[in-house]
Amino acid sequence: MNKKTLAGICILCFVVSTYFFWQRLGEGRLPEVKVDGRDFGKLCVSQVFPAISQGVEKEEMKVAENTTEETAPQETQPVKETTEPKRETEPTKAKKKADNSKPLVIIYHTHSTESYQPFDGSNFHRVKEEGTVRDVGNKMVKELNKLGIGVVHDKTIHDRPSYNASYTRSLETVTALQKKYPTAKYIIDLHRDAAAYAGNVGKTTTINGETVAKFSLVVGQDNANFSKLMSHAKKVNEKAEAMYPGFKGRIIKKEYRYNEYIADKCLLLEIGNNQNKIEEVRKTGKYFARVLASVIEEER
Repeated sequence: MNKKTLAGICILCFVVSTYFFWQRLGEGRLPEVKVDGRDFGKLCVSQVFPAISQGVEKEEMKVAENTTEETAPQETQPVKETTEPKRETEPTKAKKKADNSKPLVIIYHTHSTESYQPFDGSNFHRVKEEGTVRDVGNKMVKELNKLGIGVVHDKTIHDRPSYNASYTRSLETVTALQKKYPTAKYIIDLHRDAAAYAGNVGKTTTINGETVAKFSLVVGQDNANFSKLMSHAKKVNEKAEAMYPGFKGRIIKKEYRYNEYIADKCLLLEIGNNQNKIEEVRKTGKYFARVLASVIEEER
């Protein structure tokens, strides 16, 4: 008997005996187990040719894994939380038109002729309006009006012919305006600084890609309402920094009154100095107006 015949007889005997015992086992011990023909064939093959059986099982497992990878839902990446401080936004355009007959703001100038580059005549003092603090005041009025805030802008020249009598004359002007416009609670005396106090250079910063002049707020310590004046100046300054990082200015305390006792929300505002260009200062006027508008809206 050759080897092939002998192998065939062995396989046949193994298949028959395995089937007989499997059926008996299923009837006696594990009635819930059912094996179909395909599974039974695998069992037989695995017993005679284990290497072939293992190869088939590995191939089936690989197919199953590929199917799982294709159909499994993709995990989403967690969203990173930002810890950057939220920057305050600019005030939106007004829904109502500004009423300048009932203004909330008064802008005037004790030193009305103070001027900027390139208007350097008379040691940076100029009677004509262009290039002076009155020019910057115009920019502030325009921006505040856009935001629905009424303004009265007085351009009376108080520092000619007598510079020393400037504050006496400007006091008469602003108190008359307060009587005429009792709705005005925010008073701004708009000046410029002198470059000699800033190292003879124009001080600037950048907002929205624009070069703008720096500003200062001067508070008179001899005023009975000094604490309220300081509180208002700090609030405006903090708002400037919150809206435009790097924009806040210096708060300067001096032993004078500067007519600030007339209202608790007075500001002696110095924008730039005589080494700043008029274009830089006009832009500061625009952005400072937005800051003031935001403060006013919060306090309404």
